[in-house]
Amino acid sequence: MTPTLGEIRVLADPAALAEAGAALLAETAAAAGRRCVIGLAGGSTPRPLYQRLAAPPYRTGIDWAAIDCVLGDERFVAADDPDSNLGMIRTALFDRLDGPKPRIHPVPFAGLTVAQAAQEYERTLHALHGTDPPDPAHPFFDLCLLGMGDDGHTASLLPGQPLLLEERDRWVLPVTQGRPEPRVTLTYPVLDSARLIAIVVSGAGKRAMLDAIWSGRERAAPAARLRPTGRLLWLVDRAAAGSWAG
Repeated sequence: MTPTLGEIRVLADPAALAEAGAALLAETAAAAGRRCVIGLAGGSTPRPLYQRLAAPPYRTGIDWAAIDCVLGDERFVAADDPDSNLGMIRTALFDRLDGPKPRIHPVPFAGLTVAQAAQEYERTLHALHGTDPPDPAHPFFDLCLLGMGDDGHTASLLPGQPLLLEERDRWVLPVTQGRPEPRVTLTYPVLDSARLIAIVVSGAGKRAMLDAIWSGRERAAPAARLRPTGRLLWLVDRAAAGSWAG
């Protein structure tokens, strides 16, 4: 079967999914050369991927110093808070690298409101990229890793929130409804400015939403609205793929 949106790659289990994601990041970094911008997803699904990157051969085989890392979204908490996406990624990956580390661009927190943090992060991304709006010939991301919830949200672009889903100018917005804690999220204008978006999905709980998106029945879910400059690749395990596993 062929999905109506993007390409599908089905892996046997979460370990194989982590390996495929790590290899994809390594290939992207090698192809990009001296400068590579990677978007990193939070949540539980990508943690094994980051842990795999922190082990051989990726730990020493990737030119980490050539990589800029940007967060797709972040809970509005300090980096040492257990709920911080950056904190999870640091523990799983960055703190385990022995040599040079990537340039990490965290969402600011101290002394700011969530709206101010979104504005500051947007300025950071503009400075990193150098053009506003993104030029299709010069995508912001070499690779943007995203996850997907069972409700179809991606980053912190949430269903039923038109202020988030219809934004076409701002790169970063505060998220103050729909979740217990405020968040900061990237929006479609910058997420779609990617040579490759890879959505990493694991578990049977996501199967119904994936089937609805891939079959074309679901077009309103946030993940179904992604339209990258380059490729869109779904990296999924068999439990999530269901009948699409072949």
